[in-house]
Amino acid sequence: MKKNEPDNKTPLDNFFNMFDAVEEDISQSISDDNEEAAEIGGYECLFIAFSNLRLYCMSSGISLKQIEEQYQALKESPGDLGSFAVHEDLDESSEVVSFCKLMEQVEGSLSVFERRCEKSEEVFDEWTCVLIMYSYLKNFCAKKEVDFENLQQEISQLHAEMESEMKKGENS
Repeated sequence: MKKNEPDNKTPLDNFFNMFDAVEEDISQSISDDNEEAAEIGGYECLFIAFSNLRLYCMSSGISLKQIEEQYQALKESPGDLGSFAVHEDLDESSEVVSFCKLMEQVEGSLSVFERRCEKSEEVFDEWTCVLIMYSYLKNFCAKKEVDFENLQQEISQLHAEMESEMKKGENS
């Protein structure tokens, strides 16, 4: 996700830019235009998505800890988390294709929720968008038996390294 974007964008604009950046980062990773086309799978796709989501949340002041708490509350309530279930029509032969289909599901849920908000008193905001995306990603982790805590730890390590490199560049 690009950090130096114009400030006249709304938080929702920035969320959808981040969402698009996930798909662009994955496409770029597997592109033949790369000097070293990467072999990536579902884990790497999740890494890219959660990394971008975390950077977005940090820049917009959304607490991922609170998102996780709301996700857990939804998970424990009867029936509410079913709307974020990972569909069975994912392509089991390609983890990248499966992940792209998952992102389409997220996008579809965001569209449905936006239309529902237009007809009701509900607010379509970046918090809800993050919760929807987070819920699908977390459910995908469970479906693919990905160690969520390990994934988050690796992302934290990468972000710490990026921050360290940025500080070195500023001090040079």
